[in-house]
Amino acid sequence: MGLTGFNNLSLKALEILRLVEIIFVEKYTNFISQDTPEFWDEINQKLKPISRKDLEEDDQLFLEKIEGKTIAFLIPGDPFIATTHNSFRVAATKKGYECRLIHNSSIVSAAISISGLSSYSFGRTVTCPFRSNKSEFPYRIIQQNKSINAHTLVLLDINLVDNRFLSVNEAISILFDLEKELKENVLSDESIVIGLAKIGYSEEIICAGSMDKVSKSFNWNEIGPPQALIICANTFHFAEKEALSALWGTDPDQ
Repeated sequence: MGLTGFNNLSLKALEILRLVEIIFVEKYTNFISQDTPEFWDEINQKLKPISRKDLEEDDQLFLEKIEGKTIAFLIPGDPFIATTHNSFRVAATKKGYECRLIHNSSIVSAAISISGLSSYSFGRTVTCPFRSNKSEFPYRIIQQNKSINAHTLVLLDINLVDNRFLSVNEAISILFDLEKELKENVLSDESIVIGLAKIGYSEEIICAGSMDKVSKSFNWNEIGPPQALIICANTFHFAEKEALSALWGTDPDQ
């Protein structure tokens, strides 16, 4: 489905949806806009929700239920970028099912593209969990990436059951607390970051600058999900500096 739900479906995806018998919609890995496109009535009667349990725990039972049918799965983003759905594709392929993938945009590519930074300058992507799931893992990945002068895309945790999402300012606060605790000089108030919210939507927000500035520039909680954060490397290519200055009014050298 790409970044913004049903309205972001490609023409190729729509062609497939018109042909299949059943369309399963996965709504547990990201928030999906409830806006419905013009072709909604054509596919609405085919739509069925699918749970994490169906795809991960009871996959063999589910595969038996759909045997002999032509079906489609609607999945946020690009299906196998940062979700566990690849295991289901493997299980289906082993069972002899023919699987076809229709690509779409992912936050992994979109966040990097819109930032103005070079994709070649990014290291490993990491997810920052809610404060209640305290973990130093995101701090360590940022540390590893900075050691090779690489940027870090930080995906922010969500809980669709409780309708909760981790905001940019909360993630920055969590990372600051980890720095205070671990004291390994990975992050500071002046570390350059880019906050991103609702990328792909008309109301998208991008804010670059020091961690302190980005955290305080918006009421990130009111903007809503999905959100992400880029922790920049310590030094930049000259083209990246130019992009940060022209696009977001941020000079990394200041």
